[in-house]
Amino acid sequence: MANRPAMTAQNAALREQLTPTNREYWDQLAGLLAQQPKPTSDAQIHDLLTGLLVAQNRQEDASQFFGGTPEEAVRTLTATLWPRPWWLTSDLWFPFILFTVGIILPTVVLPAVPLQLSLVAVQYGLLVIALGLGIWLAPKFSPRGRLVSWGIIVVALLAALSVAARWVPAAGLVYLTRKGGSVFLLAFAVVVTGLIVGVQRRQTASWLPALTADVWITTLLALMARIAPTSSLMVTATGNLVIALGTILGDLSILIIGWHIWQTRQSANDEDNSNVK
Repeated sequence: MANRPAMTAQNAALREQLTPTNREYWDQLAGLLAQQPKPTSDAQIHDLLTGLLVAQNRQEDASQFFGGTPEEAVRTLTATLWPRPWWLTSDLWFPFILFTVGIILPTVVLPAVPLQLSLVAVQYGLLVIALGLGIWLAPKFSPRGRLVSWGIIVVALLAALSVAARWVPAAGLVYLTRKGGSVFLLAFAVVVTGLIVGVQRRQTASWLPALTADVWITTLLALMARIAPTSSLMVTATGNLVIALGTILGDLSILIIGWHIWQTRQSANDEDNSNVK
């Protein structure tokens, strides 16, 4: 903190070395940066001014150096000065939706089985802990090590979920009724599908499309258990077989579509690497 006044004075001196045109540009840019949620440090300002002065000595103006108007430049700089963590992408939706569709919703396919909110809270808490541990460990290993570590975390998570299902006391029981539950489950599927479509438009190789078929298969099974005439069938041995087959089909859809997405991503990475070379 003791060096901050000196750094501020240095930045002021650097600003005075700018040409009038570049100084006007800089003042607009600095004002826009000051409006951003995250403050720009004196060291970052110093680096930007130093770079601009170097460009000015090469007879470049500020718009050339920053690649556009101050408004355009600030959008680029915010991504550069405050980059998002590597894991904070739309793919983070994938484990949460997969967990919901693969672990939570199958327990309430039949309307007579309640959703236990206390257990759900514990289950999501365990998921967050597992994801946090995996994100923390991922940069410390090679690709093979990351695969092994994630495998161990998934096994540990499944074991913890099994223990929680036996030991968490029944509290906060919610029954997804035939009518209300049907509307809720259908709305959930529509919202998730809308999210998947929106994300895929921005990121064509997103993992989320791998969940689309599973979401609707699970929703269809739950609707069949709530709507006549299939509701009476779903509580029989035949119905249990239908649920089992539907669950297997949903899991297979994730694997098949996910494999295609993985191949697409690998092809894109190989192309990027070849372009770099």
